[in-house]
Order: sequence, then C-alpha cells, then structure tokens
Amino acid sequence: LDAELSYVRNDVVNHYALSFNLLIPSETNNLHFTWHAKSKVEYKLGFQVHDPMAMALPQANISLQGEVPRTLSVFRVELSCTGRLDSDVTILMQLNLTINSSKNITVLNFKRRKMCYKKLEPEIKSPTADKNSSKAIFDPVNAAPTTSTRVFYISVGVCCAVIFLVAIILAVLHLHSMKRIELDDSISDSSSSQGLSQPSTQTTQYLRADTPNNATPVTSKCYPTLRIEKNDLKSVTLMEAKAKVKDIAISRERITLKDVLQEGTFGRIFHGILIEEKDPSKEKQVFVKTVK
Repeated sequence: LDAELSYVRNDVVNHYALSFNLLIPSETNNLHFTWHAKSKVEYKLGFQVHDPMAMALPQANISLQGEVPRTLSVFRVELSCTGRLDSDVTILMQLNLTINSSKNITVLNFKRRKMCYKKLEPEIKSPTADKNSSKAIFDPVNAAPTTSTRVFYISVGVCCAVIFLVAIILAVLHLHSMKRIELDDSISDSSSSQGLSQPSTQTTQYLRADTPNNATPVTSKCYPTLRIEKNDLKSVTLMEAKAKVKDIAISRERITLKDVLQEGTFGRIFHGILIEEKDPSKEKQVFVKTVK
C-alpha cells in the first residue's frame, strides 16, 4: 500500500488497522516498522509461520526482547521463502508491550500473507568436449532461425495486427456513439424550454456529511443541502460545479482539526472546531471526514 498505516497513535490502539491481513508482493523480502515510546515501555517480539516448508521463521534486526526506543526508530523484519514449494504463507508477528508493571500488557498482532514459489532446478550441463577435439561448435547466436521459430514470429505479428485493427474499429464506434448522444442531448434541450425549471423524474441525490455512530447529535439548526439532478451531470463545467456547491461550501480557514476519532487506510474522521461565519468569537463542535 502506498499509504501510511498507524497501528498505535497517542497511546490508542487502532484495532481496525490491525484487522487487515495485508498481502506482501512476492518480490518483497523485508518489512520496516517505525516506533518510539514517550516513557519506559518493554517489549517482547515473536513470530509464527503456518507453512515452515515454504518460508523460514522471520528474522528481525533487533533483539526479541528489550525496551522500546525513546526516539523515532525503524526496525526490519526479514521474510525469506525457502523455494521448496509453491504456497500462500500466512505470517503472524506478535508484539507484547509492557508498561510500568507486568500486569499492564498490550498485545499487538500483525497479520501478513506472502506467496512463495518453488525455485526452478538448474539444467544439468553435459560434460564439455575435449578442447583438442575437432568437433564443430554450435553457435546459437549466429545460427539461422528454424522454420518453427519463423512461424511463431509471423503468428505473433498477425495477432498483434488483428488486435490493433479491432481496437481502432472500437474507438471509431465509441466516438460515433458519443457524438450521437451529444446530438440527441442538444436536440432535446432545445425542444423544451421548461426542462430546467421542472423537477426531474430521476432519483435525486443529496450530499451530506457522515458522522460516527457514537457521535453526539448536532443541534437542530438547518444547514443548506446540495440537490443535484442526474440530468444535470451530463455536461458540467468546473465553474458550474463550483457554483452548485457554493451554498454548502465552508472555508478551510474556519475549520480547526483536533483528535482523530476513526482511521482507515484511505480516510480519517477528525473531531474539529468550526468558527461561525457571522460571529468569529463563536465556535461549534463538528466532525470532519477526509479521504485520501
């Protein structure tokens, strides 16, 4: 994943992130974790592999037991396939954190999956001929291609040409159909002058701000909503889109982000403060959802 995934933030464990069983590309052999602690925290590290024949037990470049560093540090975990067989290997890395006393223990389980493949056996080379032998040496580089090789290349060329021709035909048909749709739209728009003023029979969609289920209810003050008809989305310019969302748009300078309430791989929900537009001295508790 080309994204930051935090498992512990501000002393709070993100169980949602820990529930992911992330797939590791077969060419990736090392995992890197960034960690640090503000106070004294002791750790104990352990690994489990469900198929030891396909993957050796993971190795870390730190000791399996010690104290979490106080400064931001990175440790590496090496995942090496044995190459004996093809297998989808499940790896579990368990990190036990102890704070102050042996009774206060936090257990973190990191789940990973990696596809291991069997190594191809090297070809057995025949004994080399005697150097003084007068036997002719075969040069595969300068040798003329065989009939089957020429037929193969010709077949590949013909297939590529057919695929290219079909792609051109599909592109022409697509452009033709798009022009026909635009022509029909322009004819229908010009034939009815009341089309924009009448409500559409299509389903109406509303844009709203989602809040967490356990959030405190917002006051009953009515906020503007954006109503978009499906027919209006056929051809909307950037300026028209900005004009449509102008009524519900909020300036970024009026919002202050606070604590992270929920966090996923591609989005977060923040607790924030919204400054009133008419009276800057008044503030309001809000929820802000961001999407990466």
